[in-house]
Amino acid sequence: MSLSQLTLRARICYWVSATLLSLFFLGKALIALDLMEHSRATEVVDFVFVLLVVPIGHAYVMEYISAQRRIHEAALEEIQGKNAYLEHAAKILRHDMHSGINTYIPRGISSLERRLTPEVVRQLKLEAPLKLLKEGLNHTQKVYWGVYEFTNLVKQGTKLQMEEHDLTQILTSYLATTAYKDQVVIDRLPTVLVNEPLFCTAIDNLIRNGLKYNDSEFKMVALTMLDDSTLGIIDNGRGMSQEDLEKYSKAYARKEGQKEKGSGLGLNICIAILREHGFSISAQKQEEGGTLIKVKIK
Repeated sequence: MSLSQLTLRARICYWVSATLLSLFFLGKALIALDLMEHSRATEVVDFVFVLLVVPIGHAYVMEYISAQRRIHEAALEEIQGKNAYLEHAAKILRHDMHSGINTYIPRGISSLERRLTPEVVRQLKLEAPLKLLKEGLNHTQKVYWGVYEFTNLVKQGTKLQMEEHDLTQILTSYLATTAYKDQVVIDRLPTVLVNEPLFCTAIDNLIRNGLKYNDSEFKMVALTMLDDSTLGIIDNGRGMSQEDLEKYSKAYARKEGQKEKGSGLGLNICIAILREHGFSISAQKQEEGGTLIKVKIK
């Protein structure tokens, strides 16, 4: 905290105590150099220190502590206010969007398919539009449930809901509607206790980073078990070290001069999700190029 953030009283105490303390040390120095009479001068200097410097310095310290407390309370109040807005936004996402995404749109597509005969669909060339509608809805529902689970954590006392899932199956299903599914190779992965939407969101972020920050002609990401408890995510991109992971996992942190666009939040949220599961993550820059991300899942 800077001096300008203190109250007027605290600043006065600071400057007075600093001035008197300087005079105290000056007096001691003059006595040491025999420029002042020892006995009388020592008494005066010690008197000034005990009577003035100590209580005024104490007053400054107390004012400083009070100012720190006020700043902390103001910051806490601001955070609580923002959390109220965040919780309201989360409520809208969790509840008010639910009926549209999971009820009305699916019913509308089903109703449309019942009214369109195969002959009409072929005649009007509606196969591709209908496919896009269904794939788009499927993707939107996956995103919705990820957002639902993540924003659900905003509520106080909420614990992450987890179930046993086959990681190969849920990740394959999650990636099935993405444009980059053919660039991802998923080895046989174990069954683990996870929150499906959030875990898939976190791993998907690591996959997309491996493909996005990648200058290779053929961009690839592989998911495999390195041992019984460690999931490996391997890409042939530019490479990221443990130091880079720690640096760029901070909120809004982005590499200077980076040509790819982004918010600087993806990796931060990804790691938060994995930690919420009780998992840990580390990164290793490969000598031959690319990154090996290790996620301890057991």
